[in-house]
Amino acid sequence: MKQCLLFVLVLAYSISISAQDDQTSKKVKAVSKEACVCIGEIDLDLNKKEKSEKIKSCITTANLMYQMNQMMTSGLEKVNDTLNKIEDISKIDSLTIAEGEQNIIVMDSDYDLIQEYLYENCPELKSTYFTDNEATENSYSDRKKAMKFYEKGQVAFANQEYPNAIVLFNKAVKKDKNFAFAWDNLGYSYRKLNNFDEAIKCYKKSLTIDPKGKMPLMNIAVAYSLKNDLANALKAYENYKSIYDDDPEGYYGMGRILYFQKNYEPALENMIKAYYFYLDMDSPYNIDAQKHIGFIYTEMKELGQLEAFNRIAKENKLQVNIED
Repeated sequence: MKQCLLFVLVLAYSISISAQDDQTSKKVKAVSKEACVCIGEIDLDLNKKEKSEKIKSCITTANLMYQMNQMMTSGLEKVNDTLNKIEDISKIDSLTIAEGEQNIIVMDSDYDLIQEYLYENCPELKSTYFTDNEATENSYSDRKKAMKFYEKGQVAFANQEYPNAIVLFNKAVKKDKNFAFAWDNLGYSYRKLNNFDEAIKCYKKSLTIDPKGKMPLMNIAVAYSLKNDLANALKAYENYKSIYDDDPEGYYGMGRILYFQKNYEPALENMIKAYYFYLDMDSPYNIDAQKHIGFIYTEMKELGQLEAFNRIAKENKLQVNIED
């Protein structure tokens, strides 16, 4: 049985880096910069749990390297300070450097702050985490020309040349109509140009080829949401959750849509489940789930529904402390 988890609900919803002291702010930004580069190099074919582990490793490694560098810099400064106080160094046989305070490296020092900053400022985090390249029988094509157009389309997409990517992915699916990944990326390209109707058509085509394709299942829900077709977005997320009930994205997506529909109780239930899944994965997206739980709390409080909020939290073994 899941243990009761203490959840501190901060009504500001996020940690402001500007509220930290200058030294901490400098550290968080420097560590995040290095971690973001590392995150951008993560293999996109890994599953979400594996990606979350790699993301955590990137943050921890960057944090470790920063602290080690600061220790070395501090040591050099002490040496220079000692040397500057010596009038004639040629008369000195040995040198003792005052150690001062003991240097200790804390692997998870400021981890939450760094994770929050990355969530807000590292686009590679989102693109890495939400790209799902899990291949099935019809994901790729065995036709060379189709694959050639597909590979060129990927290059165009990476360069944000979305109209050109659409032309190339269209050529790929004409060479092989059962090329699922080409349909997926064609839909994604249309979505980047805010052509949600064409994107949805492409995702539907991909799902006729592979009804369990994670990318089209998720992206068709996103496309409906962006189109403000909340009813179909909710159905799409329900479908995703019915197939992948151990993936937080279905619960998170349903929680958001239900929140937009002002159906707060099931929204809260789904968002808490997403939050637990993200925590189990060590995913930085637990931050987003936390924020939405905060949004739901505010709405339910204004409507006089705190009793229902507390009941649902208790049923899901989430102990909530409120901090203004």
